[in-house]
Amino acid sequence: MNRIKELRLSSGLKQSDLAKLLKCAPTAVSKYELGQLDISSALIDRLCGIFNCTADYLLCRSEIRTSSLTKEEEDIIVSWRRADQRARDMVSVALEPFRQDTGSGQKAI
Repeated sequence: MNRIKELRLSSGLKQSDLAKLLKCAPTAVSKYELGQLDISSALIDRLCGIFNCTADYLLCRSEIRTSSLTKEEEDIIVSWRRADQRARDMVSVALEPFRQDTGSGQKAI
């Protein structure tokens, strides 16, 4: 499964537009979207550049589109890593109302 079609549509591109950007046939774009044609690592890299997303997001492995973090987000991650388990548990409790169900039985922020 991948998000090529979703990203293409949200970018206002037709299959033929994306095909031109990728230098391939529109039928190949259709097959990539339907999962009928394997996506090479080089193609994944090009798609991520076109759609400004991570490979994990493109391949539905993450709900986070980009890996770009603000300074504040980076500081929070560093603080989380330095915190003991008690502090992490307190933060988890505080963030619980803001978590979203990912549909896989797991919750993601």
